[in-house]
Amino acid sequence: MASVRSALEAYPRPFWALVVGTFVNRTGLVVIPFLALFLTAERGYSVQLATLAVSLYGGGAFTGGLAGGWLSDRIGRRPVLLLSLGGAAAPVAAIPFAPTFATIAATSFAFGFLGEMYRPAVSAVVADLLPGERRARGYAVVYWAINLGAAIGPALGGWLASRSYTGLFVLEGVTLLGYAALIAVEVPETKPVEAEGASVVLDLGPVARDGALAAVSVAVLLVGIGFFQLFTTLPIVMTDLGLSEFDFGLVVAVNGGLIVLVGLPVAAYVGERMTSLWVPASVALMALGIACQVPASTFWAYAACAVIWTVGEMAFLPVVPTIVAGLAPTELRGSYQGVYHAAWGLSKMIAPALGGLVLANASSSALWGGSAALVAAASVVLLALLPTLRRRLVLEDARPVEVEA
Repeated sequence: MASVRSALEAYPRPFWALVVGTFVNRTGLVVIPFLALFLTAERGYSVQLATLAVSLYGGGAFTGGLAGGWLSDRIGRRPVLLLSLGGAAAPVAAIPFAPTFATIAATSFAFGFLGEMYRPAVSAVVADLLPGERRARGYAVVYWAINLGAAIGPALGGWLASRSYTGLFVLEGVTLLGYAALIAVEVPETKPVEAEGASVVLDLGPVARDGALAAVSVAVLLVGIGFFQLFTTLPIVMTDLGLSEFDFGLVVAVNGGLIVLVGLPVAAYVGERMTSLWVPASVALMALGIACQVPASTFWAYAACAVIWTVGEMAFLPVVPTIVAGLAPTELRGSYQGVYHAAWGLSKMIAPALGGLVLANASSSALWGGSAALVAAASVVLLALLPTLRRRLVLEDARPVEVEA
C-alpha cells in the first residue's frame, strides 16, 4: 500500500486528473470503430460512402491536431482542452440524427476537428509537468489508461450497437463532457513561463525544418494507415464472414485487455530505450500481426492475430510522444505534438477510404497484405532514423511546472 501511495505521489495531481479523464473518455470512445457499420447496416449507405465518412472524420482530426498543437503554444493548454472536449460533444450527438449523407459528412468532419484538438495539448501537458527522466513512464501511464478504457469500450460499444446505434453517440458525448468537467476542476494552465513570449508571435519555422520530426511523422503516417484498418475495415471484413459486431468488440477488447495487463511495464521499458532497436522491431511486429490476418476467418484466429499486433503496438505507440517531446524546444512543445498527432489524423483520413476501396475492388487478403507492407516500411524509416535520435535525444534536466499536488 505504501509503495502504491509513493508511486502516486511521485507525479502531480493534475497528471493523475489527465489519466482519469483519459480513461473515462476512452471508455466512451465507441463511435468511430462502429461508424462504418452504423452507416451501412442502419442507414443503408454503401461501404465506399461509409468509409468516406470515417475518412472525413480523419480529415478533421488532421487539421484539428495541427490547430490544437499551435493553439496550445499560443493561448495555452487548458483553453484548448476545454474547447476540444466540450465542443466535440455537439457534433457527435448530431450524427445519428443527420438527415442526409452531406450532413453526416459535415458533422463527422466537425467531430474529428474538435474531438482531436485536445490530444497534442494533453501530450504537451505531460511534458510540462514531468521532468525528462519521468516522461517515458508518464506517457506509458496515459497510454495504459487509454487501453484500460479500450478493454471496456469496444465490448460495451458492440453490445450497444447490437441493440441501439444511437446509444453509441450518446455515450461518447457524455464521456467527452465528463473529461471536460474534470479538466475544468483539476488541471491548471501548465504552459512553461519561458514559453510565454511565444503567445504573441509564434515562429513555426523550426517545426517545418526539423527533419527528424518529419521522419517520425512519416513513420507514424505509414503505421497509422495500416493500424487503423483494424478499427475501420476489420469490422466489415468480420461481419462479411458471418461474425457479429460483438465478436469484433471482443477482438478489440483482447487488444485493450492485454495492454492493461502488461502494457505499462513494456511501454516504460521501451520508452527508456527509445534510441535502441526496440522501436523499429516493435513496428515490424505490428506488421507481422496484421499480415497474419490474411488467412484468418474465425474469431479465435483474429484474436490470435490481435495478440501479435498488440505486443508491437504497446512497445511503439506510447513511445512516440516521448520521442517528440525530446525533439521539441520548450516553446514549441504543443506544435511538435500537433504535427505528430496530425500525422495520426492524416492516417485516419486516408485509411478508411483506402481500405474501403481495396475491399470493394480487390479482397481482404490484399487489404491485410498491403497494410502490413506499409507498417513494415515504417519500421525501415525508424531504423534509418536511429543515429539521429541517438544524437538528439538526451534526457534533459527539465524542471517540471510547479503545480499544487
